[in-house]
Amino acid sequence: MLTNLWYVVLPSAQLKEGLTPVQLLGQHFVAFRDEGGTARLLSDICVHRGGSLSAGAKVGGDVQCPYHGWRFGGDGVCSHIPAQPDLHIPLRARVDAYPTIERHGWIWAFLGDLPEAERPPLPPLDWVDDPGVRVVSGHFDWDASWDRVMENGLDFAHAPFVHGSTFGDPDHPEIGSFSVEREAWGGSALMTMRRPLRKGWRRQPTGQHVDVATRPGFHLSGPCVTLELAPRDGWKIYIVSAHTPVDGKRTRTWWMMGRTFMRWPLLDRRVVASNLKIFNQDLAVLSKVRPERVPDSWLQEVSVKSDALQIAFRQKIKELEARGWRIDEIRVEREFTGRVACVVPSPERRDGGPWAIETIPIVAR
Repeated sequence: MLTNLWYVVLPSAQLKEGLTPVQLLGQHFVAFRDEGGTARLLSDICVHRGGSLSAGAKVGGDVQCPYHGWRFGGDGVCSHIPAQPDLHIPLRARVDAYPTIERHGWIWAFLGDLPEAERPPLPPLDWVDDPGVRVVSGHFDWDASWDRVMENGLDFAHAPFVHGSTFGDPDHPEIGSFSVEREAWGGSALMTMRRPLRKGWRRQPTGQHVDVATRPGFHLSGPCVTLELAPRDGWKIYIVSAHTPVDGKRTRTWWMMGRTFMRWPLLDRRVVASNLKIFNQDLAVLSKVRPERVPDSWLQEVSVKSDALQIAFRQKIKELEARGWRIDEIRVEREFTGRVACVVPSPERRDGGPWAIETIPIVAR
């Protein structure tokens, strides 16, 4: 798992008046809206006696700890200590607060300490806000690591075998040649997908197929897997899946799918059911993959040309790990869990000053 990236916390519509507990990168956070309606995200650990802030209450634009009533603003600074209201509040009485952006119907949070100018951009998802695109959305929970889930979404060679009853063609598993187009924070490839033609409400196979221009890709903010399809002339399908690491072995996917054709609301339920069926087909395989995480060494697996997009993803991850952004999960489990609190460092920590809670350990470069 990596720090210094944008992660999808929640859909905007799900963050209302109260406090919402969130788990990301194995750490606990509290999401809420301040008095101006701005989405906020704080570390969920009260620096007084370790109370869970998300189990407390919102008082005005502050979060009140349920244990002793200490209040923290959207900037993470303690604003009130009920037991000693006239006390000068100590400088260390603050929790980490993380930058947020609301865009494309999601709340994104930057979990790291980089200054604003050095943070990655969000992925371009303009189609989500296009009135000519009918968008449906949802979420899916995996008992699988985020990197395995990401790679699965970039892997078209599995479709004939895992999704032969939905969109894969088991009689034609070949993958044609393609080139990966690399960008600073992601990559994509133009491929041709052979889709079997089905007919009727039950989608019975006809024995025929059609070639579909397809562009899968990834962006490290989210982190997102994207997909664009052109099933026929004038028709477009867009899919984005933000695979948020809950912890090292669990992932929550926030997804959106847009279509430029047959935009009737009555079809939405069917589209959602189809997406969830595909996710469940993937889960049946990913829950049994060994090792559970993507191996650190290239030599521990055998890759071929059709794996080029997944390899590009792995190379990007290695670049970020070389910057010192990889969380040391082994050390967290051995030295911190249940013994010492730790948090993902927020940008305010770059200004120095005293902090009560240690930062999460990072794998040495």
